[in-house]
Amino acid sequence: MKIERKFINACLLLTAILLLGACTVKPVKKELPGDVLSRQAALASLDHWQLHARIGLRSKDRSGSATLIWEENPGQRKLRLIGPLGGGVIQLQQDANGVTIIDSKGKIWQEKDAGELIRRVTGWQIPVSGLRWWLLGLVEPGSKSESTFDASQRLSNVQQGGWNVTLEKYRLFDNFELPATLVVESEFGQDHERYLRAKLIVKDWKIMD
Repeated sequence: MKIERKFINACLLLTAILLLGACTVKPVKKELPGDVLSRQAALASLDHWQLHARIGLRSKDRSGSATLIWEENPGQRKLRLIGPLGGGVIQLQQDANGVTIIDSKGKIWQEKDAGELIRRVTGWQIPVSGLRWWLLGLVEPGSKSESTFDASQRLSNVQQGGWNVTLEKYRLFDNFELPATLVVESEFGQDHERYLRAKLIVKDWKIMD
């Protein structure tokens, strides 16, 4: 009888220890390997580059496409949209003083936010601020996000700032493995008036010194 009681007490004590351990164990946050962090740091340091891409957009009730030429410099950004999407050629310049667009008719538009100004001129909402980082295969700094990585520890999907970004394909450009195909989709459903889906196919990258 005493042996049975001791056995029962031991079982109860073991159960209590296991339950206590289960309650106190903290989830371990998965961290990226050091080489991946180094690669991301190298990409984040790139602030002088030029990109040529084809961009196609679709909203609830229309679609369009254009050639995108993006030139990023320290303190200055220049974009050109060439083709039906921009109704000819649209030139955007952004610096510390704000954003200026010259449309295909030579009219000058000004605004503080690049994405909002493009929407005013073309009717298309393009998330320029986030896109600058997604094009490099990075999450935009300072903004909440949820991201996943592929088997090679490259960014494959990110949800950020009301956008869902899928990085479908990578290619080697100037010794950097960079996204070659991206799909950017707004959080709104396809029947919503603010819905937008943009697909970018990168043709060429030039990394400047």
